[in-house]
Amino acid sequence: MIKKYFLVLAKNLIFFLAGAAAGFLFFYFFRDASTFIMEKFSFLQGIFGIRPYQEGMSCGYVFAAIFIGNLLSTLGYFTLGYLGVSLPVSSVSGIFIIMFLFTGTIRHGIAVPGEVVILSSVEMLYRIIALATGEHIKRNKFKNKAIPIISIIIISVMFAAAVFYELYQIFY
Repeated sequence: MIKKYFLVLAKNLIFFLAGAAAGFLFFYFFRDASTFIMEKFSFLQGIFGIRPYQEGMSCGYVFAAIFIGNLLSTLGYFTLGYLGVSLPVSSVSGIFIIMFLFTGTIRHGIAVPGEVVILSSVEMLYRIIALATGEHIKRNKFKNKAIPIISIIIISVMFAAAVFYELYQIFY
């Protein structure tokens, strides 16, 4: 049973990395088009839990926005995994997260800080785990309850760490 879960997780990670490679190639060859797409469809950032910070926002408001946005996004990924579309979602996520990161360098005129790369990587990893967990539950129901429970604990710990790390980046 655990082998099946890790197979699903590995497939999702491979598809995510393939999507990230495709996103990088698209950005590399079509830099202006990538920037236009990200500016035109900036609402897509909300799907990935990305919220622009504006000066003067209170810590509580920012915490709530990050927490709720990331929670809804993660639940959406879990649901999409349960619906059996985890591999396409993994690929599309890889494409868009790379394009978000790289077009940010053009839009803001600065290099992507290492902290942002780490945070984005952690957030996408727990979302990929959520996809795999949703798919695993759909395929195997709750034959082995330990796998989904452990996955949800791991997702929760990574989720909380990412939320507080993002708050730390913004306010300290």
